[in-house]
Amino acid sequence: MAFTRGPLLLIYALSHQSSQLLAARFAGCPLTPDDFAVYSALRLMAPCTPSDLANTLGMRASTLSNYLRRMQERGHLRRRRNPRDGRSTLIRLTPSGVRATEGCFPAFGAAIRAVRTRLGDRENDVLAAMEELSRCLAEAIAEAPAELHVAAQG
Repeated sequence: MAFTRGPLLLIYALSHQSSQLLAARFAGCPLTPDDFAVYSALRLMAPCTPSDLANTLGMRASTLSNYLRRMQERGHLRRRRNPRDGRSTLIRLTPSGVRATEGCFPAFGAAIRAVRTRLGDRENDVLAAMEELSRCLAEAIAEAPAELHVAAQG
C-alpha cells in the first residue's frame, strides 16, 4: 500500500476529521467536544494533579490551566491540597461537572460507535499504532531544543 500522507500531515487531518465528527454530534450538548475531552479524562482519573491530567491529554500545562479556570468558574471543578506534596493540588469534578460530562455521553457514544463500526476487528491494532505514535511524538517534543518549548508556549 502506498501512503500519500506523512505522519504529521495525517495527524493534522485526523484532528480535523475527529473535530468535525464530534462537532456534528455534540450540537445541543452541555459541553463542547474539547471541554468534554478534559472533563471525561478528569472524571476517569480523579483525584489527580493538573500535571497528570495535562500529560494524559498531551496538553501543555498553560493550556490546561485555562480549561481548569473555566471549569472552576462554572462550578464544575474542585481543588484540594495534595497531601503527598503541599506544593500541588488534586483536582476532581464537582457533582454538577459530572452531570455536564454525563450529559454528553449519548452524543459521544454515537460518534464512537460510528468509528468503531468502521474499524471492526482492526480496532485494537489501530489503537496500538496510535498509542505508539503518541509515545513517539512525546519523545520528539521532549528532545526538541529548550528554546522551541518556550516559543511554542508563547
